[in-house]
Amino acid sequence: MKLDVQVRVRAPGYGGVITTLEEALSFIDNHLQAELARLPRWTFAHALLTEAQRTQKSKDRKAAVRQFRQALKNERWFDDA
Repeated sequence: MKLDVQVRVRAPGYGGVITTLEEALSFIDNHLQAELARLPRWTFAHALLTEAQRTQKSKDRKAAVRQFRQALKNERWFDDA
């Protein structure tokens, strides 16, 4: 499912644009170190992304993207250029 906005990521071992819920979930599942993935900001982002994928509601998708972007900002991986 397409995101309302593109999310640019510049993380160790990953740089690119995330445009779908599936890509965001894959980033969390496959590109985060285990200790980071267990942090509340990432588990919450993952839960919101999963729920948005399940419901396919715009409000759920927007909340998930906000949390995903915030988690990226906390790691200094959000590329707003």
